[in-house]
Amino acid sequence: MKHQNKTIKSRYLRFLICSTILILLLGLSVSCKKTETEEHQEPEGTPNIITLKVESLELFNLKTEKVALRLIPIQFTASGRIGFNEKKLVHITSRVSGWVEKVYAFVGDKVRAGDTLVSIYSPEFLSAQGEFIQAEERLESIPQSDSVELHTATALYQSAKAKLLLLGTNEVEIGKLADTHQPVSQLTIRSPLSGTVLESNVISGNAVQKGDNFFQLSDLSSLWITANVYEKDISLVRLGQRVTINTSAVSGKNYQGAVEAISDVLDETTRTCKVRVVVDNKTGELKPEMFCEVIFESTMQNKLLAIPEIAVQSLGEEQVVFTPTGKSTFTKKSVKLGRHLGSFVEILGGLEPGEEIVTEGSYTLKSELMKGQLGEE
Repeated sequence: MKHQNKTIKSRYLRFLICSTILILLLGLSVSCKKTETEEHQEPEGTPNIITLKVESLELFNLKTEKVALRLIPIQFTASGRIGFNEKKLVHITSRVSGWVEKVYAFVGDKVRAGDTLVSIYSPEFLSAQGEFIQAEERLESIPQSDSVELHTATALYQSAKAKLLLLGTNEVEIGKLADTHQPVSQLTIRSPLSGTVLESNVISGNAVQKGDNFFQLSDLSSLWITANVYEKDISLVRLGQRVTINTSAVSGKNYQGAVEAISDVLDETTRTCKVRVVVDNKTGELKPEMFCEVIFESTMQNKLLAIPEIAVQSLGEEQVVFTPTGKSTFTKKSVKLGRHLGSFVEILGGLEPGEEIVTEGSYTLKSELMKGQLGEE
C-alpha cells in the first residue's frame, strides 16, 4: 500500500513539473511574437503617424494630390545695371582743323537727325571745296570722245567729292557747290541720329584740331541692361527670350525686354555670366546707370519629379511630407529636395510618381505631429 502511494505521488510530481515547463514555454513564445509584432508594426499614435478625429478632419479641410513628373515653368531673377544702347551711341569728332564759329546744341538738348550742331571755319575745308570746283569744271570741259582724258578727269572729280564727304559735307551741299561753284566759308556739322546731347566740348571761338571730341549723342528710346546671371541659371537663358524688368527708381511699373547677347565668359569671382537685354524706353522713364532687377522665365526641357512647395514642412533639419494611409490617418515621410522652381520644389528622393501627399493643410498636420511628440514626453 505504501509503495502504491509513493508511485502516485511520483507521477503527480512529474505531471506538475511538465505542466510548469509547458506553461513557461508557451509564455516565452507569446512574448517573442509580441516583441516581433511591436518591432514590425508602428501603431497609431507613434511620432510618425497622426490620427485625426472626424470633426477635426472636416475642420482642417485637407487637400491631397498625386506626385507626378512635371514640365515646370521656372522663374529666377538677376541683378542688372541700365546702360546706353551702344548701337545708338555716337561720338562726334572734328575732321578738320580750324575755329569754332557757332555752337547750336548743348548738353541735354534733344536733336533730330540732320540738325546742325556746330559750324567750323577751316582753311582745309575751303581748300577741299576749291579742289572739287576745279575737278568739276575740268570734267565738264572734256569732250565725251576723249576717253582717256575723260577717265582721268572723272577719277579726279570722284576723289575731290569723296574728300568733301569725309570732311562732313553731305550730298545736297556738294550738289549745290557743283551748281554754283561758290564755296561756303563754314563747315556745318550735323547730328547723324535723333537723340539727346550727353556731352559737349565745344565753345564758340575755340581753336580745334583734327580728332578733337565735340559731342556725345545717344538715342535713349532703347537701352541696354547688363544682367548678372548666376552659373546655375545660365542654361535657362536663350537669345530672344522675353524678360521683365523693374527698378526701385520707378516703383509699381514693369518693363519688357529681350535677351540680345549672352557672354561666353564666366566671372570667376562672382560666378555670374553677363547677359545683355535690350529694353524699350520711349517714355524716357529709365535712365542709364540705374540699378534694376531682371526676371527671367523659362521651362525645363525635361520633366521633373516635383511637388507644390506648400506640401513640404521642416522638422529641424528634416524635410517631410504627409501621406494619407487611411481615412483619417497620415504618415510622415522624409524627402530630399532639389531646386526650388517657383511654387514647386524638385524631389530627389523619398517619393515616387503616383504617391498621394497632403498639399494644403500640411502645416496643420505638422502641428498635430508636434503636439503628439510633446504629449509623449
